[in-house]
Amino acid sequence: MANSEDEGGFTISDKRHFTSEGEVREETAGPAGKEPNSPAADAGASPQDKGPSDAEERIDFPSYVLTYYTQGLVLLGEVPNPYTNKKEENLDAARHTIDILTLLQEKTRGNLDREEQQLLDSVLYELRMKFMAKTDLIKL
Repeated sequence: MANSEDEGGFTISDKRHFTSEGEVREETAGPAGKEPNSPAADAGASPQDKGPSDAEERIDFPSYVLTYYTQGLVLLGEVPNPYTNKKEENLDAARHTIDILTLLQEKTRGNLDREEQQLLDSVLYELRMKFMAKTDLIKL
């Protein structure tokens, strides 16, 4: 294969921190051969130099469900849209959000712990009741 620079193409570089044998690559090792994400490598870095922590990057099931719940409340006009600061209603989009959560409930049945299942059930119940009240199917 010809060198990609000769042909004006692109270069592929392996940026993984470990070799296929599990050893730390020398070019990615931090000070004194430590891994770049180890506490020893981060000891000299200021908070501005560090990227987001694992807690900020990690998404769990409850936060995923609550994202859709919040979106549903915005679309039902229950809370202001964070971009416009106005209460806006879009019942078709709200129904779609409820359908997504219903699909999630069906596909995860039997795979959630008790707290996760209770959260999903209560979020769906509340969104459905608010939707039915907005569409005059029930009176709350």
